[in-house]
Amino acid sequence: MTDFLAAILAFPTVLFTIPLGVVVGYWLTVIVGAVGVDVLDGHMGGALEGGAKGAMEGGAKAALEGHAHGSFLDVLGFGGVPTTVSVSFVVFLSWLLSLAVGRPLQALLGALPGVLVTGGLATLCLGVGVVLAGLAVRPLRPLFAVQQAPRRAELMGRVCVVASGRVDGRFGHATVEDGGAGLILNIVCDKTNELKRGEKALILAYDATRDAYEVEPVDWLLPQEIEHLKDPLTASAMARDKVRTR
Repeated sequence: MTDFLAAILAFPTVLFTIPLGVVVGYWLTVIVGAVGVDVLDGHMGGALEGGAKGAMEGGAKAALEGHAHGSFLDVLGFGGVPTTVSVSFVVFLSWLLSLAVGRPLQALLGALPGVLVTGGLATLCLGVGVVLAGLAVRPLRPLFAVQQAPRRAELMGRVCVVASGRVDGRFGHATVEDGGAGLILNIVCDKTNELKRGEKALILAYDATRDAYEVEPVDWLLPQEIEHLKDPLTASAMARDKVRTR
């Protein structure tokens, strides 16, 4: 135990031991629910990205040019993962590397000035830790993917599936696929119809007064109109045209 404490408190490992203590404390507060996993996103995320970019700009320049539409963190593999998770992986892996290779390399490079050896080893461990952390967090991206509900305008021209027993000018429910669990919408149809559970309907417009989407049965559409439903943009335009001609 004494040897372990001496190792983690020796340079350059101690430079990572202190941040590791902060990281462990942070995750303990997450476990008890005191803070959220995304506490740093939007605040320190930009600063961390800028700092990392300045420190590693030369080595990553070619990668950045090849990913013009992605951020620097995306290039490193941290895109789509909360900053706290990325930082935790970087700190832990850098600390582990420093603990594993710090003493052997210091003994090997003993002829060099101590400050130079310590600084060089710390920089090396941090750089390798960043690369390894980027590889380690990539499989975690799906866990933090956020599904954004489509805006009202994006639902125009979409086909929904009726979930209620009837649909009239005052009442109706339907579901729309959104790539996740699906959306449940309030729908109305002012025309007499035979819409019931399981039937498909075309979303025409949103009525703010009734807080519901106006729909009409898909089987009311002409064959060429049904064909347009395969293209979301064309279907949306068709829905707007049908609203104008009502």
